[in-house]
Amino acid sequence: MTLLTIDLTFLTMKEREGDPLMFILHPNTQRLEFSLQPRWIRHMDKPHDFSFGPVTNPFPVFWLILDGTRTIQIDEERYHVHKGDLIVFPPGLPYRLHTAEVGNNVRYLSLSCNLKLGPFDFHELYPFPKITAVSDGAVFDTLASQWTESAVCFEQFAALQEQHDSVGDSGGSADLTVSLTLLRIQGALYQWFAQLINLLIPQMPERLHAIDPRVVNACIYMQSHVQESIPLEKLAAHVYLSPSHFSYLFRNALGQPPAQYLRNYRIGVAKELLLQTSWSISEISQRVGYGELSEFSRAFRKSAGQSPQDYRREWRHADFR
Repeated sequence: MTLLTIDLTFLTMKEREGDPLMFILHPNTQRLEFSLQPRWIRHMDKPHDFSFGPVTNPFPVFWLILDGTRTIQIDEERYHVHKGDLIVFPPGLPYRLHTAEVGNNVRYLSLSCNLKLGPFDFHELYPFPKITAVSDGAVFDTLASQWTESAVCFEQFAALQEQHDSVGDSGGSADLTVSLTLLRIQGALYQWFAQLINLLIPQMPERLHAIDPRVVNACIYMQSHVQESIPLEKLAAHVYLSPSHFSYLFRNALGQPPAQYLRNYRIGVAKELLLQTSWSISEISQRVGYGELSEFSRAFRKSAGQSPQDYRREWRHADFR
């Protein structure tokens, strides 16, 4: 199957008879580049009476059950999970962990990350299966080992970042150490994701439907100018189309009109800023393109089911996923 839609353009060179072919991969603006940004990576060990939820997350959350059994709930569906189960909680859907009988502790690895293919969320193009039983012991051990290595790197980075912040700006050497540690996390995570995808491929769509490059360019433009007013006419002119034809192409490619895509993206950025910054609600509203705070609050509540203040309060005090 083709997981990433990559149009490879090669330059082939052969200077004299008998020399091996040399291939050079050239940049291609039509290729959807993959990116991965970790949010957290944890090893969890919870007693039988521990529970949480329902909660929602703006990013996909992955669990690998190492030991024990437990009932989880994703939206309205309940699942009984045990050792060897790989669980994916889709972004935007409420999920919860239920209590269990006395003595039934559960250990699991937890990871959340922002996965992108070009300007699109990975899960929108390739939906993940919610539950996958990893029955092959060797595959399970490899995935758990890579996951654990990523968690150790992440914890080291968190400690280093905390130390760096506590002493302030101590020069380029400290900044370089932080950057290199983050690079090691990224390397471990890319290996983790490759193993994860190999495991999930049989349950995922075989091929990504072609997305018109003008739609891709319009999405990139919207994301780069999220703080601005972006009328339909401006978007259509950016990709040299009439508004009506552009709207048709966009809806046909992504199943939604450009205005809805932009609203959803703005709320997604707002969620990140609420969790990652101390900016005021008013400032975040401006940064995601809402001229009036009341308009932003209404749009956020309609999308997230709660006010921006409540969303920030809930997630900043949550440490159990």
